[in-house]
Amino acid sequence: MTPPRNKNLNKEIILCVSVIVMKSLLALSFASIFCATILPLQAIPSWASQLTNAKPGAHPAITPQKLLYQLSWRGQVQAGVVEFYFGSKGTTPQVLQATCEGKSLGIAAGLFPYRFDMQGKIQRSNLAPLLMHCNETDAEETQVTTVTYKPGKVDVTEISRPHSTGKDTTDNKTFSYAPVFDAFSSMLFIRSQPLNQGDRIVQVIHPFKTPYLAKIEVLGRENINGQAAIKMSIELTKITSSLALKPYKKMKTATLWISDDTHRIPLEMRVAAFIGDVRMTLQKQEVL
Repeated sequence: MTPPRNKNLNKEIILCVSVIVMKSLLALSFASIFCATILPLQAIPSWASQLTNAKPGAHPAITPQKLLYQLSWRGQVQAGVVEFYFGSKGTTPQVLQATCEGKSLGIAAGLFPYRFDMQGKIQRSNLAPLLMHCNETDAEETQVTTVTYKPGKVDVTEISRPHSTGKDTTDNKTFSYAPVFDAFSSMLFIRSQPLNQGDRIVQVIHPFKTPYLAKIEVLGRENINGQAAIKMSIELTKITSSLALKPYKKMKTATLWISDDTHRIPLEMRVAAFIGDVRMTLQKQEVL
């Protein structure tokens, strides 16, 4: 049996990060201005009434810091590393700059070499995403994805360059809906909420070229890896160009633990994915 390509494996992990978060699990984790968008009556999807009010909560904003995570199968076989940096170069009083970079390691790197770096800009006042840019390289190609979040729509440009030909192919897409979150803003919005047991957060996230409906439920509080944590479940469903919902078969379930303190950073995420039990575990937090 041929193993799944590393590009697919790591993109699933990164996508999970962006839901957190991150989001941004893988990253996740990681739209347009968070205001109501007037759509033609027939264009309003049935799931729109489930969306959480896009106004950020009262929890203190994240402070500048770096977060290092290990990606693994079942917490035993190391697959890669991911580092998030909130408040990176380019941050201003109005705009928060966030970056995320990672690569495959160990056996995974030998079979499927992969690395990526991603940058995002988020408006501080309402946590609205403004821009996401991501570079990915694996054994077969280099891919550059730019996502621009505008009022009422999301524009995506994806440039792929196979190593075998060196020739670029460009794919442009537009997703006409708002409000929408990216990997970084999703993480920041979730941590801003009260997060009481039983609370539900429903949002549209658009971390790469595909939009998803994300449903997050607070399951309670418990300790994980020796730290007090808020436990949440995550469910993802694809959104088609016609705004219909389509099952996301590559991810069955996901559980996220974030620290139950002022920082509210992801401590661990476990995903029952198509390749098995994938985990993202915090290794180091560096407050700057």
